[in-house]
Amino acid sequence: MKKFVCLLAALLLLTSCALAEEYVTLAELREQAKAGWDQTYTAKGREVVVNVELDQFPDVDACPLLTVESITIDEKDPRMDKWKEREHCEIYNYSDRIGVYVRNSRAHRLIDNYRGKTLQDEAVYNHGEVPDHDAEDCDVTYEEFLSMFLSDVNELTGVSPEEISIDEVWVKGPVYKAKKSGDQLVRGDKIIATGCYHVFAHQLMHGIPVLGANQAIDKGYFSYHYYQPQYRYFTFFAVRETAVKKDDLPLLSFDAFKGKLEKLIDTGKLRGVDAMRFGYGTCKDGNEWKLIPVWMVTCGYTSDPSKENVMPYIDKDGDNVIPETYKEYYFNAQTGELMERYEVNRYEESLRMPKKILTWDDVN
Repeated sequence: MKKFVCLLAALLLLTSCALAEEYVTLAELREQAKAGWDQTYTAKGREVVVNVELDQFPDVDACPLLTVESITIDEKDPRMDKWKEREHCEIYNYSDRIGVYVRNSRAHRLIDNYRGKTLQDEAVYNHGEVPDHDAEDCDVTYEEFLSMFLSDVNELTGVSPEEISIDEVWVKGPVYKAKKSGDQLVRGDKIIATGCYHVFAHQLMHGIPVLGANQAIDKGYFSYHYYQPQYRYFTFFAVRETAVKKDDLPLLSFDAFKGKLEKLIDTGKLRGVDAMRFGYGTCKDGNEWKLIPVWMVTCGYTSDPSKENVMPYIDKDGDNVIPETYKEYYFNAQTGELMERYEVNRYEESLRMPKKILTWDDVN
Protein backbone atom coordinates (compact mmCIF):
# COMPACT_ATOMS: atom_id res chain seq x y z
CA MET A 1 0.00 0.00 0.00
CA LYS A 2 2.82 2.37 0.91
CA LYS A 3 4.47 1.70 -2.47
CA PHE A 4 1.18 2.49 -4.26
CA VAL A 5 0.77 5.76 -2.34
CA CYS A 6 4.34 6.83 -3.21
CA LEU A 7 3.75 6.00 -6.89
CA LEU A 8 0.48 7.95 -6.89
CA ALA A 9 2.21 10.93 -5.29
CA ALA A 10 4.96 10.82 -7.92
CA LEU A 11 2.38 10.79 -10.74
CA LEU A 12 0.48 13.71 -9.20
CA LEU A 13 3.74 15.65 -8.88
CA LEU A 14 4.58 14.91 -12.52
CA THR A 15 1.14 16.08 -13.62
CA SER A 16 1.33 19.28 -11.55
CA CYS A 17 4.78 20.05 -13.02
CA ALA A 18 3.38 19.45 -16.50
CA LEU A 19 0.67 22.04 -15.91
CA ALA A 20 3.36 24.63 -15.17
CA GLU A 21 5.23 23.98 -18.43
CA GLU A 22 4.50 25.41 -21.86
CA TYR A 23 3.27 22.70 -24.25
CA VAL A 24 2.84 22.95 -28.01
CA THR A 25 1.88 20.88 -31.02
CA LEU A 26 4.52 19.42 -33.32
CA ALA A 27 3.62 22.05 -35.94
CA GLU A 28 4.22 24.83 -33.40
CA LEU A 29 7.46 23.23 -32.23
CA ARG A 30 8.74 23.10 -35.81
CA GLU A 31 8.20 26.88 -36.18
CA GLN A 32 9.91 27.58 -32.84
CA ALA A 33 12.93 25.41 -33.73
CA LYS A 34 13.59 27.01 -37.13
CA ALA A 35 16.10 29.49 -35.73
CA GLY A 36 18.18 26.71 -34.17
CA TRP A 37 20.23 27.33 -31.03
CA ASP A 38 23.54 29.18 -31.19
CA GLN A 39 24.81 30.41 -27.84
CA THR A 40 27.89 30.33 -25.62
CA TYR A 41 27.55 29.92 -21.86
CA THR A 42 29.95 30.13 -18.93
CA ALA A 43 29.40 27.56 -16.20
CA LYS A 44 31.69 26.25 -13.45
CA GLY A 45 34.56 28.25 -14.95
CA ARG A 46 34.17 26.61 -18.37
CA GLU A 47 32.98 27.89 -21.72
CA VAL A 48 30.07 25.83 -23.02
CA VAL A 49 29.23 26.17 -26.71
CA VAL A 50 25.87 25.27 -28.22
CA ASN A 51 25.75 25.39 -32.01
CA VAL A 52 22.71 23.63 -33.43
CA GLU A 53 20.91 23.90 -36.77
CA LEU A 54 17.62 22.05 -36.99
CA ASP A 55 17.29 21.34 -40.71
CA GLN A 56 15.82 17.82 -40.36
CA PHE A 57 12.64 18.63 -38.50
CA PRO A 58 9.56 16.48 -39.33
CA ASP A 59 7.23 18.20 -41.79
CA VAL A 60 4.02 16.93 -40.15
CA ASP A 61 1.65 18.53 -37.66
CA ALA A 62 0.84 15.75 -35.16
CA CYS A 63 2.89 13.43 -32.96
CA PRO A 64 0.87 10.26 -32.26
CA LEU A 65 1.71 7.67 -29.64
CA LEU A 66 2.39 4.41 -31.49
CA THR A 67 3.13 0.79 -30.70
CA VAL A 68 5.31 -1.16 -33.14
CA GLU A 69 6.94 -4.51 -33.74
CA SER A 70 10.19 -5.41 -35.48
CA ILE A 71 10.11 -6.71 -39.05
CA THR A 72 12.05 -9.90 -39.67
CA ILE A 73 11.99 -12.57 -42.38
CA ASP A 74 12.34 -16.31 -42.09
CA GLU A 75 15.37 -17.54 -44.01
CA LYS A 76 13.05 -19.87 -45.94
CA ASP A 77 11.03 -16.94 -47.27
CA PRO A 78 11.23 -16.83 -51.12
CA ARG A 79 12.41 -13.22 -50.91
CA MET A 80 15.68 -14.50 -49.46
CA ASP A 81 16.33 -16.94 -52.31
CA LYS A 82 18.36 -14.52 -54.44
CA TRP A 83 20.69 -13.94 -51.48
CA LYS A 84 21.03 -17.59 -50.48
CA GLU A 85 22.06 -18.42 -54.05
CA ARG A 86 25.05 -16.07 -53.88
CA GLU A 87 28.46 -17.40 -52.93
CA HIS A 88 30.02 -16.08 -49.72
CA CYS A 89 26.60 -14.92 -48.45
CA GLU A 90 25.66 -14.96 -44.75
CA ILE A 91 22.15 -14.15 -43.52
CA TYR A 92 21.62 -12.77 -40.01
CA ASN A 93 17.94 -12.52 -39.04
CA TYR A 94 17.60 -11.83 -35.33
CA SER A 95 14.41 -10.88 -33.53
CA ASP A 96 14.87 -7.20 -34.40
CA ARG A 97 16.69 -7.01 -37.76
CA ILE A 98 17.40 -8.39 -41.21
CA GLY A 99 21.08 -8.68 -42.08
CA VAL A 100 22.66 -9.88 -45.34
CA TYR A 101 26.45 -10.00 -45.89
CA VAL A 102 27.98 -11.01 -49.23
CA ARG A 103 31.73 -10.96 -48.64
CA ASN A 104 34.05 -12.43 -51.26
CA SER A 105 37.28 -11.10 -49.80
CA ARG A 106 39.41 -12.28 -52.72
CA ALA A 107 37.43 -10.17 -55.16
CA HIS A 108 37.37 -7.23 -52.76
CA ARG A 109 40.89 -7.07 -51.31
CA LEU A 110 43.82 -7.30 -53.72
CA ILE A 111 46.57 -7.06 -51.09
CA ASP A 112 46.20 -8.61 -47.62
CA ASN A 113 47.86 -7.64 -44.35
CA TYR A 114 49.21 -4.27 -45.52
CA ARG A 115 50.06 -2.07 -42.53
CA GLY A 116 51.55 1.01 -44.19
CA LYS A 117 50.01 4.37 -45.06
CA THR A 118 47.12 4.39 -47.52
CA LEU A 119 45.33 6.85 -49.78
CA GLN A 120 41.59 6.90 -50.45
CA ASP A 121 39.30 9.61 -51.77
CA GLU A 122 36.24 10.05 -49.57
CA ALA A 123 33.26 12.42 -49.56
CA VAL A 124 30.41 12.54 -47.04
CA TYR A 125 26.98 14.01 -47.83
CA ASN A 126 24.58 14.79 -44.97
CA HIS A 127 20.84 15.33 -44.50
CA GLY A 128 19.72 14.09 -47.90
CA GLU A 129 22.36 16.00 -49.90
CA VAL A 130 22.88 14.28 -53.26
CA PRO A 131 26.48 13.25 -54.15
CA ASP A 132 27.98 15.20 -57.05
CA HIS A 133 30.11 12.32 -58.33
CA ASP A 134 30.16 8.52 -58.57
CA ALA A 135 32.53 6.15 -56.78
CA GLU A 136 35.72 5.54 -58.76
CA ASP A 137 35.98 2.06 -60.36
CA CYS A 138 32.61 1.00 -58.93
CA ASP A 139 30.35 -0.80 -61.39
CA VAL A 140 27.24 1.27 -60.49
CA THR A 141 26.45 4.97 -60.40
CA TYR A 142 25.13 6.64 -57.27
CA GLU A 143 21.62 6.72 -58.75
CA GLU A 144 21.80 2.97 -59.42
CA PHE A 145 23.12 2.35 -55.91
CA LEU A 146 20.31 4.40 -54.35
CA SER A 147 17.73 2.52 -56.42
CA MET A 148 19.19 -0.81 -55.19
CA PHE A 149 19.00 0.34 -51.58
CA LEU A 150 15.41 1.54 -51.78
CA SER A 151 14.33 -1.54 -53.73
CA ASP A 152 15.91 -4.00 -51.27
CA VAL A 153 14.41 -2.18 -48.29
CA ASN A 154 10.96 -2.26 -49.85
CA GLU A 155 11.21 -5.89 -50.96
CA LEU A 156 12.37 -7.22 -47.59
CA THR A 157 10.49 -4.93 -45.16
CA GLY A 158 7.63 -3.30 -47.08
CA VAL A 159 8.92 0.17 -46.14
CA SER A 160 8.45 2.52 -49.08
CA PRO A 161 10.96 5.16 -50.30
CA GLU A 162 8.65 7.88 -48.94
CA GLU A 163 9.04 6.37 -45.46
CA ILE A 164 12.84 6.68 -45.44
CA SER A 165 14.93 9.68 -44.37
CA ILE A 166 18.49 9.51 -45.73
CA ASP A 167 20.91 10.94 -43.19
CA GLU A 168 24.37 10.22 -44.59
CA VAL A 169 25.88 9.01 -47.85
CA TRP A 170 29.58 8.17 -48.17
CA VAL A 171 31.20 7.97 -51.61
CA LYS A 172 34.67 6.44 -51.49
CA GLY A 173 37.31 5.58 -54.03
CA PRO A 174 39.52 2.45 -54.06
CA VAL A 175 42.25 2.15 -51.45
CA TYR A 176 45.88 2.49 -52.59
CA LYS A 177 49.23 2.08 -50.96
CA ALA A 178 50.74 5.49 -50.28
CA LYS A 179 54.25 6.08 -51.58
CA LYS A 180 56.44 9.16 -51.45
CA SER A 181 57.03 11.37 -54.45
CA GLY A 182 59.19 14.23 -53.29
CA ASP A 183 57.36 15.80 -50.35
CA GLN A 184 53.99 14.31 -51.28
CA LEU A 185 52.24 10.98 -50.91
CA VAL A 186 50.94 9.53 -54.16
CA ARG A 187 49.08 6.38 -55.13
CA GLY A 188 50.95 3.13 -55.24
CA ASP A 189 49.50 -0.35 -55.77
CA LYS A 190 45.74 -0.76 -55.34
CA ILE A 191 44.75 -2.55 -52.13
CA ILE A 192 40.94 -2.52 -52.39
CA ALA A 193 39.62 -3.29 -55.87
CA THR A 194 36.78 -0.78 -56.17
CA GLY A 195 35.31 2.39 -54.82
CA CYS A 196 32.11 2.08 -52.80
CA TYR A 197 28.92 3.67 -51.48
CA HIS A 198 27.51 3.65 -47.97
CA VAL A 199 24.09 4.98 -46.99
CA PHE A 200 22.66 5.45 -43.48
CA ALA A 201 18.97 6.23 -43.06
CA HIS A 202 16.05 6.26 -40.64
CA GLN A 203 12.51 5.02 -41.04
CA LEU A 204 9.69 7.55 -40.85
CA MET A 205 6.53 6.67 -38.93
CA HIS A 206 3.74 9.19 -39.54
CA GLY A 207 6.49 11.42 -40.96
CA ILE A 208 8.62 11.27 -37.78
CA PRO A 209 12.02 9.50 -37.78
CA VAL A 210 12.42 6.45 -35.54
CA LEU A 211 15.68 7.12 -33.71
CA GLY A 212 15.80 3.91 -31.67
CA ALA A 213 17.60 3.75 -28.34
CA ASN A 214 21.25 2.92 -28.91
CA GLN A 215 22.79 6.02 -30.48
CA ALA A 216 20.46 5.70 -33.46
CA ILE A 217 21.72 2.30 -34.59
CA ASP A 218 18.78 0.09 -33.72
CA LYS A 219 15.03 0.18 -34.42
CA GLY A 220 14.14 2.30 -37.42
CA TYR A 221 17.69 2.33 -38.77
CA PHE A 222 19.02 1.19 -42.15
CA SER A 223 22.64 0.78 -43.26
CA TYR A 224 23.52 -0.35 -46.79
CA HIS A 225 26.99 -0.80 -48.28
CA TYR A 226 28.04 -1.66 -51.82
CA TYR A 227 31.51 -2.25 -53.36
CA GLN A 228 30.75 -4.77 -56.10
CA PRO A 229 28.27 -7.67 -56.65
CA GLN A 230 30.56 -10.05 -54.74
CA TYR A 231 31.08 -7.67 -51.81
CA ARG A 232 28.09 -5.88 -50.32
CA TYR A 233 26.18 -5.95 -47.05
CA PHE A 234 23.23 -4.36 -45.27
CA THR A 235 21.28 -4.34 -42.01
CA PHE A 236 17.64 -3.26 -41.71
CA PHE A 237 16.06 -2.52 -38.30
CA ALA A 238 12.58 -1.85 -39.71
CA VAL A 239 9.37 -1.71 -37.66
CA ARG A 240 5.67 -1.91 -38.46
CA GLU A 241 2.88 -0.10 -36.65
CA THR A 242 0.58 -2.24 -34.49
CA ALA A 243 -1.62 0.48 -32.94
CA VAL A 244 -2.16 4.21 -32.55
CA LYS A 245 -2.64 4.75 -28.80
CA LYS A 246 -3.11 8.54 -29.00
CA ASP A 247 -3.64 10.65 -32.12
CA ASP A 248 -1.46 13.50 -30.85
CA LEU A 249 0.80 14.20 -27.87
CA PRO A 250 1.74 17.55 -26.29
CA LEU A 251 5.41 18.52 -26.51
CA LEU A 252 7.56 20.90 -24.51
CA SER A 253 8.02 24.21 -26.30
CA PHE A 254 11.48 24.71 -27.76
CA ASP A 255 12.36 27.39 -25.20
CA ALA A 256 11.13 25.16 -22.38
CA PHE A 257 13.24 22.25 -23.61
CA LYS A 258 16.30 24.49 -24.02
CA GLY A 259 15.69 25.62 -20.43
CA LYS A 260 16.01 21.99 -19.24
CA LEU A 261 19.38 21.67 -20.98
CA GLU A 262 20.50 25.08 -19.69
CA LYS A 263 19.97 23.82 -16.14
CA LEU A 264 22.33 20.93 -16.90
CA ILE A 265 24.84 23.42 -18.32
CA ASP A 266 24.62 25.51 -15.14
CA THR A 267 25.35 22.46 -12.97
CA GLY A 268 28.46 21.60 -15.03
CA LYS A 269 27.05 18.33 -16.36
CA LEU A 270 26.38 19.39 -19.95
CA ARG A 271 29.55 20.70 -21.64
CA GLY A 272 28.46 21.43 -25.20
CA VAL A 273 25.79 20.62 -27.79
CA ASP A 274 26.67 20.01 -31.45
CA ALA A 275 23.43 18.57 -32.84
CA MET A 276 19.80 17.94 -31.95
CA ARG A 277 17.16 15.91 -33.73
CA PHE A 278 13.50 15.41 -32.90
CA GLY A 279 12.02 11.96 -33.41
CA TYR A 280 10.78 8.78 -31.78
CA GLY A 281 12.72 6.83 -29.17
CA THR A 282 11.87 3.16 -28.61
CA CYS A 283 10.67 2.08 -25.16
CA LYS A 284 9.74 -1.40 -23.97
CA ASP A 285 6.49 -1.25 -21.99
CA GLY A 286 5.81 -4.76 -20.76
CA ASN A 287 5.59 -6.79 -23.96
CA GLU A 288 4.94 -3.75 -26.17
CA TRP A 289 7.36 -1.47 -27.97
CA LYS A 290 6.17 2.13 -27.84
CA LEU A 291 7.45 5.08 -29.84
CA ILE A 292 7.99 8.01 -27.46
CA PRO A 293 8.77 11.59 -28.65
CA VAL A 294 12.40 12.45 -27.87
CA TRP A 295 15.16 14.86 -28.65
CA MET A 296 18.34 13.04 -29.64
CA VAL A 297 21.14 15.37 -28.57
CA THR A 298 24.78 15.01 -29.64
CA CYS A 299 26.65 16.46 -26.70
CA GLY A 300 29.20 16.00 -23.96
CA TYR A 301 27.52 14.93 -20.74
CA THR A 302 28.78 13.71 -17.36
CA SER A 303 27.22 13.21 -13.95
CA ASP A 304 30.48 14.48 -12.41
CA PRO A 305 30.78 18.30 -12.74
CA SER A 306 34.49 18.13 -11.82
CA LYS A 307 35.37 15.81 -14.70
CA GLU A 308 37.48 17.29 -17.51
CA ASN A 309 37.75 16.29 -21.19
CA VAL A 310 34.06 15.57 -21.62
CA MET A 311 33.93 17.03 -25.16
CA PRO A 312 36.25 15.98 -28.04
CA TYR A 313 39.75 17.37 -27.55
CA ILE A 314 43.26 17.35 -29.00
CA ASP A 315 45.76 15.37 -26.90
CA LYS A 316 49.45 16.15 -26.41
CA ASP A 317 50.36 14.15 -29.54
CA GLY A 318 48.01 16.24 -31.66
CA ASP A 319 45.44 13.45 -32.07
CA ASN A 320 41.71 14.12 -31.97
CA VAL A 321 40.19 12.23 -29.01
CA ILE A 322 36.46 11.56 -28.69
CA PRO A 323 35.73 10.49 -25.09
CA GLU A 324 32.93 8.10 -24.14
CA THR A 325 31.06 11.01 -22.56
CA TYR A 326 30.49 12.57 -26.00
CA LYS A 327 27.74 10.81 -27.92
CA GLU A 328 24.03 10.90 -28.71
CA TYR A 329 21.80 11.16 -25.64
CA TYR A 330 18.02 10.87 -25.58
CA PHE A 331 15.83 13.40 -23.74
CA ASN A 332 12.09 13.05 -23.21
CA ALA A 333 10.41 15.65 -25.46
CA GLN A 334 7.52 15.98 -22.98
CA THR A 335 9.54 16.49 -19.79
CA GLY A 336 13.10 17.26 -20.86
CA GLU A 337 14.43 14.44 -18.70
CA LEU A 338 17.48 12.41 -19.76
CA MET A 339 16.26 8.91 -20.66
CA GLU A 340 18.21 5.92 -19.38
CA ARG A 341 19.06 3.07 -21.75
CA TYR A 342 19.12 -0.57 -20.78
CA GLU A 343 19.67 -3.92 -22.48
CA VAL A 344 16.50 -5.89 -23.15
CA ASN A 345 18.43 -8.91 -24.42
CA ARG A 346 21.73 -9.66 -26.11
CA TYR A 347 20.68 -7.85 -29.29
CA GLU A 348 18.20 -5.15 -28.28
CA GLU A 349 18.32 -1.99 -26.20
CA SER A 350 15.45 0.13 -24.94
CA LEU A 351 14.94 3.53 -23.42
CA ARG A 352 13.43 3.36 -19.94
CA MET A 353 9.67 3.81 -20.24
CA PRO A 354 8.51 7.14 -18.76
CA LYS A 355 6.34 6.90 -15.64
CA LYS A 356 3.60 8.73 -17.50
CA ILE A 357 2.86 9.73 -21.10
CA LEU A 358 1.29 13.17 -20.98
CA THR A 359 -1.87 13.83 -22.97
CA TRP A 360 -3.50 17.13 -23.89
CA ASP A 361 -5.99 16.56 -21.06
CA ASP A 362 -3.07 16.48 -18.62
CA VAL A 363 -1.59 19.82 -19.70
CA ASN A 364 -4.68 21.90 -20.51
